[in-house]
Amino acid sequence: MIEEDISEGINRKIEDIQKKVLSGKITLLDFELVPLFEVIKNSLNVYNLNKYSKTYKDACGLLIQKFDELKNLLSSLDTQQKFSEYLKSNPDDLEIFKLLKGCWRETFNIDGLSLEFLEFSKKKLCIDRGSPITIEHLEKLKTKNDFLLEIPKYKFTEKMTEYFNTIKERLPCSFNDIFEDEHAQEKIYENFVYLLHLIQLGKIKYQKVTNTLYI
Repeated sequence: MIEEDISEGINRKIEDIQKKVLSGKITLLDFELVPLFEVIKNSLNVYNLNKYSKTYKDACGLLIQKFDELKNLLSSLDTQQKFSEYLKSNPDDLEIFKLLKGCWRETFNIDGLSLEFLEFSKKKLCIDRGSPITIEHLEKLKTKNDFLLEIPKYKFTEKMTEYFNTIKERLPCSFNDIFEDEHAQEKIYENFVYLLHLIQLGKIKYQKVTNTLYI
């Protein structure tokens, strides 16, 4: 009776193991190969000997690769132990520099980040700047001329009402357009104050979205 040929299934399993090793998902040191060889041994017979030769060769390739990983691990452990013992011997700085000199590439240099530039910048930043500037409040001085809007309350109301009567026929209009006929800065400021009071009193309304004044 000829037993079932399962060499194709074994080949796919070997390929899957190789892909996982190459991608770094597993290492052969963590993978048990004995069950794989057991399957090959139990399914091998005189009828499929030629077909199984490649399967056996690929399986042996995994085994050789596993031995290589083991040798590299042992070599690495031995190197780490030797280096640790070397550092415990307290070598001087020059000796360590010569040992590690070839372990990295030469660094590139940028003038704007050179050691000389950084030292120069450090010296400039460390210069004493003196005491910080203090801000003092000025005393209010009395002047001969009164401020533009420093007028009696009843006079202010009278002027504000007069201003309202001159512009109410133009409303609604843009906030900016209400000042288009004025060119003197002092007059613009005076009318602006009147306008703010009129808005506050509710005599004039302001729509922020459209920047419009209306009654």
